[in-house]
Amino acid sequence: MKKIIYLSLLLFFLTGFLRAEYYLTTDNGIIDGKVIDHDTQSPVADAVIKIMSSGVKAGSDDKGNFRFENLKNGNYVLEVSAIGYKTIMKTDIVISSGKPVTVIIELNSTGFSTESINVDANYFDKNADINISSVNLDYEEVRRSPGASEDISRMLQTAPGVSVLNDQRNDLVVRGGSPSENLLLIDGVDLPNISHYGSQGTTGGAITFLNLKFIREADILTGGYNAKFGDRLSGVVDIKLREGSFKDYINNLNLSFAGFGGTFEGPISGKTSYLFSVNRSYLDLLKGALRLSAVPNYWDFNLKLTHKIDDNNILSLIGFSALDKINFVVDENTSVNDFPYDSDNKTNTYTGGIVYKRLNKKGYLQAVVSNTNTNYFSDNIYALTNKREYYLDNNENELTSKLEFNQKISGSFFVTINGGGKWGRYKNDIYAVQDTTAQGYVIPELSVNNAINNTKLFAGINFTSKFFKDRLVLNYGIRYDYFDYIKNKNTVSPRFGASFYLTNNTIINASYGIFHQAPLNIWLASDPRNSELNSMRSDHYIAGIEHMLSKDIKLVAEVYEKKYSDYAVSVNNPEYILIDGGSDFGPNIVGYASSTGNGYVRGIDLSIQKKLTGNGLYGSVNYSYSKSGFTSLAGGEKQAAFDPTHQFTVILGYQVADDWLVGIKFKYAGGRPYTPFDPVISSQLGRGVWDMTKFNEERYPAYSRLDVRVDKKFYFRKICLTTYFELQNAYNRENIYGYFWNKAKNEQGTIYQWGFMPVGGFNLEF
Repeated sequence: MKKIIYLSLLLFFLTGFLRAEYYLTTDNGIIDGKVIDHDTQSPVADAVIKIMSSGVKAGSDDKGNFRFENLKNGNYVLEVSAIGYKTIMKTDIVISSGKPVTVIIELNSTGFSTESINVDANYFDKNADINISSVNLDYEEVRRSPGASEDISRMLQTAPGVSVLNDQRNDLVVRGGSPSENLLLIDGVDLPNISHYGSQGTTGGAITFLNLKFIREADILTGGYNAKFGDRLSGVVDIKLREGSFKDYINNLNLSFAGFGGTFEGPISGKTSYLFSVNRSYLDLLKGALRLSAVPNYWDFNLKLTHKIDDNNILSLIGFSALDKINFVVDENTSVNDFPYDSDNKTNTYTGGIVYKRLNKKGYLQAVVSNTNTNYFSDNIYALTNKREYYLDNNENELTSKLEFNQKISGSFFVTINGGGKWGRYKNDIYAVQDTTAQGYVIPELSVNNAINNTKLFAGINFTSKFFKDRLVLNYGIRYDYFDYIKNKNTVSPRFGASFYLTNNTIINASYGIFHQAPLNIWLASDPRNSELNSMRSDHYIAGIEHMLSKDIKLVAEVYEKKYSDYAVSVNNPEYILIDGGSDFGPNIVGYASSTGNGYVRGIDLSIQKKLTGNGLYGSVNYSYSKSGFTSLAGGEKQAAFDPTHQFTVILGYQVADDWLVGIKFKYAGGRPYTPFDPVISSQLGRGVWDMTKFNEERYPAYSRLDVRVDKKFYFRKICLTTYFELQNAYNRENIYGYFWNKAKNEQGTIYQWGFMPVGGFNLEF
């Protein structure tokens, strides 16, 4: 712990020893911006862009471009207005040491003709194709968030209705659904997982391999999303990457919780730019504080190449690679009480995608071709007996092709048509001794060696209509999915959403939709009889209200119900429904299963969010309540394992000065349900045996955690050094993640979450 504290303080205060004459505040900052139409992605000419702190204005040219020069270092707010569009405020534009900042501003049309510019600006403009249950974040909001470790997934865990399960993982549990129920998109490319040490069959892991500096903005949709999104039951994370600079060479060196590395960008030619990063872990320094029994080692690589064929045709290549390894050996320096296995674990992930976008005045066409290959390897030998208890060597390869057509028929009518397919090949070699799964439920010995090939096809259409001068906005559409591997191959999913503006500051929202998801490939691989499974179904019923308390403060209240049917349940453990899986370090695996699970999650989400503006204060307050009930093959209705009942999150920050920022985050969650061990039988057999008559009837102690963060910037003539220091779990709360049966001691043991941990880091831009 001393080593961690000394290192963190050194990183934060290093520049305090610099001579004062080298510390310079410059006035050569630049904003290079572009204004585009959100629906058509085409440029918006003659927009008026105003810097709020000074009143200085600029106009966009016929290509939508604008530019501000000779700006002081600091955080800027822009007001952007144009005839026929809603005026918006764009905040968190940070200028530092003469490096140009590129800003893309998307405007939403009013849908009716007007001779004047709409002056009712606010910081929360809403896209017409989203009616409900959404949160939008930009790079700076994620970067400065206390406790997020610059991980987009950990930041999204603070969104209303999203639960935190385990400090050691970044799983997104959206309104009680399994982490495997989320769709991850980056520039339109599907990724099965964006995390180091990601678990097969789910979407979470230890920490993201997506470089935060690549992100322009991100949307999380927690329900009611339209028909272009599919094959997922709970949520969508839609991330847009920025382009590398076409004018300047910019380099960043970074040390943070996620590792150390560099980000590099610049022009290759006048029409081509690159954005590249490499990162390596250093978590061996934090082994004790993180309660890790082994030292993780990973690398990741991110790439985006952008080529502008002409003003209307853009070709992008994006690529991601994550190489993960973690081993544990029981020797004279360790104890079998820590982790009684000689364990070898590797995960290698490679994703590449080509995105082509063609613009016209009324819309755009986007084509995506991508391929993802992931190899999961794990070999666990029980140290006391020197016998293998678990082995996995699986390879997943998915080729995806998609086409999306977006067209504005008129100012009040817009259509999106999409379609495509996925072709998958999955090689599986799995062995698990009797009574062992990743979740710990008793099943017969599992021995699998097979290969699965399957095809998914999909098509969807969504209409957006505006009535009564934009006071009523409707989204309605339908989606079709085909999966050739299962018995019932075809599903149809109609969806409908509506937003009604009672006033300019108050919106009533509602949504209904049917959502389907094919069984996970790891489930299909574990037993040949699982080809009889159906696609799982979830019906969303959502209603809510949004109210602008001021231009920079928004209040949102929503009530929802998710009804599940045809959910996969275990035949070997008839009380177990697979919605309870997907949050462990290991595959979301099952033996023989059937599509007989049903259930519901009901709840309410309340949130107040304030954007960072001239007064320096920003933050959010979120409260969620949920109630769930599920039935499997036996045992009657039981609450789901991911249902904390009550959740409360507060994020508060203050911009003390242009170069100082402080923030705190507090999170409280009710205890999650769990199934206790039968202590008598477990002691007699020398292994953990769950008391399945009490399935999910007990709850862990409540979770709470406080994180504190301080950011400091140092400006030089052509260099900016951003440092930060955090106290994670500042009051050292002993939060319990779960219980396990310690075979060495033949008694129940406890798995704790992160303890008190100081963390420091820096980013050097030059």
